[in-house]
Amino acid sequence: MGQQTKSTKSKPRKRRNDGGNRVVFIIAAVLMVIYLGGRLSNAFSAAPETTPALHVTVNDSFTSDGWFFRDEEPIDNATGSSVKHIVYSGERVQQDAPLAIIYSDQESMDLSRQLDPLEERISLLDTALQSTSDSSNIAKLDQVITLTIEQLAEQVKEGSGSSVASAASSLRTLSLRREAGNVDTNEVSAERDALVSEQSSLEHQLTGRTTELTASSSGYFSEVVDGYESILTPSSLDEMTVEQFDKTVAQQPSAEDSNSLGKIVKGFNWYLAAKIPAEQAERLQVGQELTVNFTQASMESKVTVHSINHQGNSDTALLVMEGTEFSSEMVSMREQPIEIIIATYTGLKVPKSAVRVQEQTDSDGKTTQIPGVFILSGSIQKFKMINELFEADDYYVVEQSATNSDMLVERDQVIVQGKNLQNNMVVKT
Repeated sequence: MGQQTKSTKSKPRKRRNDGGNRVVFIIAAVLMVIYLGGRLSNAFSAAPETTPALHVTVNDSFTSDGWFFRDEEPIDNATGSSVKHIVYSGERVQQDAPLAIIYSDQESMDLSRQLDPLEERISLLDTALQSTSDSSNIAKLDQVITLTIEQLAEQVKEGSGSSVASAASSLRTLSLRREAGNVDTNEVSAERDALVSEQSSLEHQLTGRTTELTASSSGYFSEVVDGYESILTPSSLDEMTVEQFDKTVAQQPSAEDSNSLGKIVKGFNWYLAAKIPAEQAERLQVGQELTVNFTQASMESKVTVHSINHQGNSDTALLVMEGTEFSSEMVSMREQPIEIIIATYTGLKVPKSAVRVQEQTDSDGKTTQIPGVFILSGSIQKFKMINELFEADDYYVVEQSATNSDMLVERDQVIVQGKNLQNNMVVKT
């Protein structure tokens, strides 16, 4: 019986849908790589731009033009007279104190000029004679000479004429005392007698040809007379408006005092008036202490706000300040460009673009906004708190703490531009 072969037809297998799953997987992987790459890129991004926190001192101030108002009295002097000053500008004088010697003619003044070196030479010779019996220790004299030289240099810097002359005379005397051992007393005595005889002759020729000019009141002497002495007086400041101030300082000074020897600034105080913006006037009050910087003279003086006159909606006000400090330069000033300093701040300079605010939550769940900056310490960003002292146009002056490590310190590298700033984040440097 033949064997029958059964023919079977294979059924086609169902294809698995792996293609779609593979695409989804690839997309997910790509997204994961992008995400992680972004995180890594942020963590190790290019180094942010930084600037060092520098120690600065800045003034909260504004500028103006100041005019001095003082109680001043010109000193009369006969026209054409020859005069020799005894005191210097800026020196304090008492009533009836001698200010100058007036000579009847030029010849008498020339005779007086011959007397001055004679008197000085006689004084030095007297010192030399007295020093021959002086057994002062040379080392001690050298110390005194050094100290006198230092004092002389300081007085020259301050511009005190009488003090300079006195210190110079003392220095010459000390130098003679040091060399006393080499002095020939007979020779010195003979020279002194000859000079005294010449001095007596000159003084006799001057008899009746000089007049001593004295101070009519106590005050500070100034050689400068500008004609405003009778215009810019303290009494004229009473209730003075900005408009009145403009008219007052615009007046042409009188030429009547052009032949004056000088003037006496009476009393112990002076006033400085200036037009200021109304918004600055609102920051001031009577009795407030300020500092005035005379920018051309490179000098400062403490003052007190005497009055502030601001009328209606005017955009300017008249500020009157009172001062008591005098100097050789100040007594001769009239109009000066000034910087009016309200306060001075010392701290660290921080650009406004660097300031950030971080939220801080305490144990009670209370959230506080903390101002600060991010710094770059090595390769790590760190947040440092700041305490603002003063605000300028594009920066702050902030407090520098010597004890709190969470606050900014000098030379910290402050981040002024950067992305994704976070505390304790590592960045590429």
